[in-house]
Amino acid sequence: MATPIKKMLTAEGKGEDADPEEYVHKDEEEAEEDPSSPSRWWFSSTLFPLVTGTFGPLATAFNICALVMDWRVIVDPTSAESTGIDVQDPDWLHAINAISLFTSVMANFIHLAHMTGRVRFPIAQPATIVLFYLTSFLLIGLVAAAPAHLQLPVGQDRTFSQAYYYAILAAALDFILASMMVVTALGVYIGRYSREFKLTMSQRSLMFQTTTFIGYILAAGAVYSKIEGWDYLDGVYFVDVTLLTIGYGDFSPKTHLGRSLLFPMAVGGILFLGLIIASISTLALESGTKKVTVRMLEKARKKALKKGDLKSGNIQVNLGKKENIKKGTSSELGRREQEFKIMREVQKRAANTNRLIALCISAGAAFFLWFVGAAVFQQAELNSQGWSFFESLYFTYVSLLTIGYGDFYVQTNSGKPAFVLWSLVALPTLTVLIGSIGDVISEGMGKLTLWISDHLPQKSRAMKGLKAEANKKKKGSGGGFQEAKPAGFMADGAGTDGDSQGVDVGGDGEGKAQNDVKNAGKAGKHYHRYLLMRQIKTVVEQMDATPPRQYSYAEWTWILKLLGEDETSSKAHRSAEETEVAEDAGHPESRSWSWLGQNSPLMSGEDEPKWVLHRLMDALEKDLKEEGDEQNDPETQEGMNNLNDRSKAS
Repeated sequence: MATPIKKMLTAEGKGEDADPEEYVHKDEEEAEEDPSSPSRWWFSSTLFPLVTGTFGPLATAFNICALVMDWRVIVDPTSAESTGIDVQDPDWLHAINAISLFTSVMANFIHLAHMTGRVRFPIAQPATIVLFYLTSFLLIGLVAAAPAHLQLPVGQDRTFSQAYYYAILAAALDFILASMMVVTALGVYIGRYSREFKLTMSQRSLMFQTTTFIGYILAAGAVYSKIEGWDYLDGVYFVDVTLLTIGYGDFSPKTHLGRSLLFPMAVGGILFLGLIIASISTLALESGTKKVTVRMLEKARKKALKKGDLKSGNIQVNLGKKENIKKGTSSELGRREQEFKIMREVQKRAANTNRLIALCISAGAAFFLWFVGAAVFQQAELNSQGWSFFESLYFTYVSLLTIGYGDFYVQTNSGKPAFVLWSLVALPTLTVLIGSIGDVISEGMGKLTLWISDHLPQKSRAMKGLKAEANKKKKGSGGGFQEAKPAGFMADGAGTDGDSQGVDVGGDGEGKAQNDVKNAGKAGKHYHRYLLMRQIKTVVEQMDATPPRQYSYAEWTWILKLLGEDETSSKAHRSAEETEVAEDAGHPESRSWSWLGQNSPLMSGEDEPKWVLHRLMDALEKDLKEEGDEQNDPETQEGMNNLNDRSKAS
């Protein structure tokens, strides 16, 4: 009969052949943590709706900017374009522009209603797609018709205002968002994921924060354009440059009221921006990469098994590094510990690969925005300021780092709208890049510290302290993780050593563990429940540890023992060779499992305390339910009544 731990593992480790229908009924966090869920559809099922909900309000804001001002201005060749005289647009342009704004607002409203469960998928998704496309086509039609139907008198210098270019940007955004939602709908209709968007609370918070921040920019722009006598869109540009802490100095408040309002406006906007950047960093570096991390771990595990010689016990853990499962092991417990150690090495390799991928993606996105932005701004400012590509590259670099010297800044009506969009995308991207670089540097510094601890002589008190701290990190962190002490297994003063053979821990901890086992055997289920509850209490305290705790093999042995799994028994285990053969044959592990298999607890994708807590709770729940069923059994109840009657009679 399968033990509880085997049943739990079997329910999880289904590998690449998992039924996509299972993913339909999982929420986003469960889908991220399940290595068997179809991650190739994660972008369309989660990322695309999230991007639509985030950039949809921005497209609507650009729609508003396209409507609030006339599209044509008469300019003085010796002055900036922003000082031109507006030429009134015909009524039909205002009417169509207003319709496009209405359809954009409705598209965002329906999309939001769908994500909050107010509108069902068959209604919401087609309506959102149609409205976004309709908005885009209306604006494209207006932009295309403007040069031919919005002519100025001959002999006058004219140009299009910022509103015209905001219309172009809004049309492009609406078209892209609609196309992304088409891909999302396609995945639903072919049965790859649920009709409900599986967005977490943090993802929905990001959408709300972005919408609020965009509304804040529009409102503050209206206030400052009124106070300072600027065009409304110049006010929006000023607020954008201010809240992003760039501050070129081309626009600044001159009135006493404007300068006074800057205090609350700047603080409030920067706080909003900080919340958004923190949310983006969290989603991109943690939640957004969790699914990729699990996939990298699965690939690293398979690669280690494929490239090794399992008959001889050799496994290719890393380039130029091999581990032998059978080396120095004569018992089942020793073999299992070797598997565990190798799996830890595989985890480290997958984590390093994931960090490298995150760094490359974020660096590529940042460089793309840098160079593409430079090309766009060069073309926008070429006739006005005569920028070369290098000067534009210098301008985008200074802006991207929020330095803002003020020696270069955009002045044209096409450059300012492009800058607003570019800056709102580029700065969060740079933040993600900085976070990725920080992770790589932090990991490198940790390895350097450990290397110093192993190679430098202890010639001074400072060196002794450094080495002691490095050794403490090496033993206590497990390579970036904290290790837990399971209640009832090790005393507070006892150390843990993942390399120790078996569960032998010296000192009072060993005696405590032996007493627990003896007491559990004597008292039966009741004492087992006590041990489960005590371990649950300990694990709950470990849930919020930063970085997440990672248990040693000795600790895992104790935890699995509580769950009904014996690491010393080979009956419930598979060797690495048997694991590879079973997976190649398309038969993933069922009642037997290996630390190097798909059903390994280290392959769950969850933080280890979270995984352990769920299983301990399940084991306790099952134990209590069995006792309740026994007590409610008619024969058992009758026996208890007879026993009570005899007691009363005596």
